[in-house]
Amino acid sequence: MAGVPGRLSWQLSEDEQWRAPALLFGQTCGYPLMKGLTGPVRLVATPTYAAPFVEGASYRSLVVVGAGSGVSSLAQLKGKVAAINKPTSHSGYNAFRRLVADYARQSMPEAFASPERAGQVHNFAKVVTAASHLESLCAVAAGKADVAAIDAISFHLISRQMPELTGTVRIVTTTLPAPGLPFITAASRSDQELRWLRSALADTIGDAKLRPHIERLGLSGLQVLGREAYGRVLAFEREAEDMGYPRLA
Repeated sequence: MAGVPGRLSWQLSEDEQWRAPALLFGQTCGYPLMKGLTGPVRLVATPTYAAPFVEGASYRSLVVVGAGSGVSSLAQLKGKVAAINKPTSHSGYNAFRRLVADYARQSMPEAFASPERAGQVHNFAKVVTAASHLESLCAVAAGKADVAAIDAISFHLISRQMPELTGTVRIVTTTLPAPGLPFITAASRSDQELRWLRSALADTIGDAKLRPHIERLGLSGLQVLGREAYGRVLAFEREAEDMGYPRLA
């Protein structure tokens, strides 16, 4: 396959990478995929992982609090500080918002019954942006936030490398499952190039010589999902809005 770069590119922002006309291979979150990348990219495959709270090509977010926290349910988080990695993240924001919408409505029925207050309901005292799942974990561990939603795969990989960090938090509950982060390529790539990419990925994951590296990444296989499968992440957003909770607040 011609035009294969010899090294990874770290200079571009996520959005610049995803939209680059010369993109050969990248990975995106399902939420930005459906919110703004519906045209510029083609889906290559969705990786599967050997990790807890991962079911095939779907994964959940883990809602974590400090290990010593007295919180045992989302209903007890009213008035607390929540940390998110970024508002464009499905696992750290979108799925979390959908989960909290139910509890916010149950704990403040009078606010949700008032149409003029739609979109102004505050379940948390504050929502802080921590920039990454690792930083969200660190914020909860340090007491700078009371709760965060961490994608199950990130939590699994962090726990293997930094067990002392994940040991400082406790899982309260999980979000509903959604399709995992897909590998993507530029929309201009041909069907033949797409087949080459899928074949190369399958060969790499199945290569016995690379097994230690594949296991270190937690990879177990691939599934080819259509774009319609990722409609589920938009359903999370729509359902939270329908419940009168359009933003995590």
